[in-house]
Amino acid sequence: MMASIGSTTARGYGADHQKERAKAKRIVDAGQAHCWRCGGWINPAMPWDLGHDDHDRTQYRGPEHRGRECPAGGNRATSGRRVTKLRRWNL
Repeated sequence: MMASIGSTTARGYGADHQKERAKAKRIVDAGQAHCWRCGGWINPAMPWDLGHDDHDRTQYRGPEHRGRECPAGGNRATSGRRVTKLRRWNL
């Protein structure tokens, strides 16, 4: 797992990243977000990440499941993170 050293800006999560994440958060919170990696629905109650392009980290692809939650394997950077247990929703 990567160490978190330095400020959010120093790690590449400055104002631009925070603006993009805020836009994506509105969609996730409304229950309308789908993971750009697997296409699956993102549960608003679960942790998620704003995904970068795998080949160009300056490009954002959209919300994605965090780590091992993603059937497509998730992001390499977050694959070792622990996540809470998925809940089943009766709709």
